[in-house]
Amino acid sequence: MANERKIELDGLRGYAAIVVVIYHSILGLDGTQLDRILRGAWSNLGPYEAATKIFFKVFDGELAVTLFFILSGAVLFRSLMREDGGLGGIAGKFYVRRFFRIYPALLACLVVCGLAFAVAGRGVTMQDFVANALLYDFKINGATWTINAEMIAPVFLLLCYAGYRVGKEWGLAIVAFGLMYLLTLPQFDGYLVSFRISWLGFALGVLIPTRIGEMAASILPRWSWAAVLIVMIILRWPLREICIALLVATIYYRRADGIDTFLSNRISQFLGRISYSFYLFNVLFLELICDRLRQYPWAVAHPLETGVCVAVVVTACTIPVAYLSWAYIEMPFNRLGHRLTGRGRVVPAVPQSVPL
Repeated sequence: MANERKIELDGLRGYAAIVVVIYHSILGLDGTQLDRILRGAWSNLGPYEAATKIFFKVFDGELAVTLFFILSGAVLFRSLMREDGGLGGIAGKFYVRRFFRIYPALLACLVVCGLAFAVAGRGVTMQDFVANALLYDFKINGATWTINAEMIAPVFLLLCYAGYRVGKEWGLAIVAFGLMYLLTLPQFDGYLVSFRISWLGFALGVLIPTRIGEMAASILPRWSWAAVLIVMIILRWPLREICIALLVATIYYRRADGIDTFLSNRISQFLGRISYSFYLFNVLFLELICDRLRQYPWAVAHPLETGVCVAVVVTACTIPVAYLSWAYIEMPFNRLGHRLTGRGRVVPAVPQSVPL
């Protein structure tokens, strides 16, 4: 299975992207809910707020983003494990492929969002565009802070890979824990902010393709994914992150009976393949719709049910745009990155047509 694509992970990523949209659609109508409800004590909440908090727990955008980081760590480290040659050459090729995977769709999205927001009167400047494109500031597309972490992570992954080449799992663990310690030093305060938030996800992800991940997945019963899914909704950092990694490991090694088939079906695969562009472009529709709805007191007073409706509309509007971005921007530039680095052609995991 060394060269086999883990298509179930694509499906998992697609549904995680939809969870992010639902989460942000509710928060977008009343940002005070984050501290007042999601992080507030149960004893201070009325019935409506308690129901909203439960909904946030089930459709937790922060959990979904952590899942993205763990998936990236697993998939990218598995890609490194398949490489041959010197570490310098591997690092250069790795970053070239990563650049062509991330940046073309990102730049296209920023152009579209910037123009649309400027027309809507949001005062977008060229300085805002450049800062967002450089992943320094995120005024045009706030969701792109995670892309900042994704572009820093390859340095972490390459150092872990160097440790792995020297000492296998022990070498990987020593390097990973050493880097984790460095990130806690006060000298890094104010730097690498996004990666300091997300490093645990990437660190757990790199363990999944190794014997450590395989051992963890083999110990768990094949039905355990359901229990892990429930537990990770309840727990907090860092136990929640560990549970997410266990869920990904069971799916990675195809030891999640039932959910494997669901994540492999045609619709799940389609959502997975467009998930990156979907994650980027949903912000365009989400911001425009929420800006308009916040003018109506009834929408702000009922953010849960209004937000769910917004999420349905945003998802429906974003899917065709994300498909076009995937088919005509992501895939061509992804193939180009692989050709430039000597990799074989990229084969999509779903047909080139939208399933009905």
